[in-house]
Amino acid sequence: MKIKYVLLATSLTLTSIAGQTYKNVRAKQDGLSITVQYDMAGKLYRGDQVSLTYSLDNGKSYSVINNAEGDIGANVLPGKNNEINWLLIDKDFIIGKIINFRLVTVPEGMVYVDGGQFTRMGIDDKKKEKTEHSIALGSFLMDETEVTQRQYRHVMGKYASDYTGCMECPVENVSWFDAVAYARKVGKRLPTEAEWEYAAKGGAEAKIGQSYSGSNKIDDVAWYLANTESKQPVGKKKPNAIGLYDMSGNVWEWCADWYHNDYFQIADVNNPQGPEYGTEKVVRGGSWFSNDVFCNVSRRYKLKPDYRDTNFGFRCVKDL
Repeated sequence: MKIKYVLLATSLTLTSIAGQTYKNVRAKQDGLSITVQYDMAGKLYRGDQVSLTYSLDNGKSYSVINNAEGDIGANVLPGKNNEINWLLIDKDFIIGKIINFRLVTVPEGMVYVDGGQFTRMGIDDKKKEKTEHSIALGSFLMDETEVTQRQYRHVMGKYASDYTGCMECPVENVSWFDAVAYARKVGKRLPTEAEWEYAAKGGAEAKIGQSYSGSNKIDDVAWYLANTESKQPVGKKKPNAIGLYDMSGNVWEWCADWYHNDYFQIADVNNPQGPEYGTEKVVRGGSWFSNDVFCNVSRRYKLKPDYRDTNFGFRCVKDL
């Protein structure tokens, strides 16, 4: 029996990042094929990619389409009537649904993190999860890896790391102030703690019950005390569900927020930004010098913002 796919309606949100704009976007269905056409203004920077995302819940959450063809990905030229083709073979979950599309430009080395709701877990000193808070976040872009020594030296003009000879290892021995200065120079920012945890868990693609970022088997996704004697080059372990590497282990990562033990009990449920003041900043994810319990995606830690050490680094995010 042949299954009929129905595209009941199509709407498109035009997102402009890094100077690109998408206009005159339209979509049509022909059997098992959806064709999206659009006009694009502004050239892509080297390594940037045009991505097509879709939503089946009236725009509450989007997923990146990885198996479409045409004017998508890198090297797309500006112009009129660019075209993307998406085959609906083996996509029974779309039958009878209203499909919303959104075009975004994803810069080189970053991952699109679609917004949504998630439950933030808090862990006490006895390593037990004791609090749960529902949080809603908007979409954003995040570095797929921790900032490397090479990237940091290129932007800041100096080394920061105690370890040399590994330019693709994460930069470390950087304070929160150092991380903020780097992020501003490249037009990004540090993630909020809520954004960090949401992305580490896999964003809208999160799998319930995973202790580490991408797996319950820590050795698959993390460099930590039991499997290394030092930090390692970024991106060598498996990524999580949305393509982020080393969110567990390798180096602790600075977040934008001031630390407060009970903050999420009183925080705004929509895009919480952290307390307005404090004495210590949040770090997340554990490091190569951590036991497995500190690499848990729900584990929190705190440090003075001027602190520097050989197992603390960062990654950046960018607003859509």
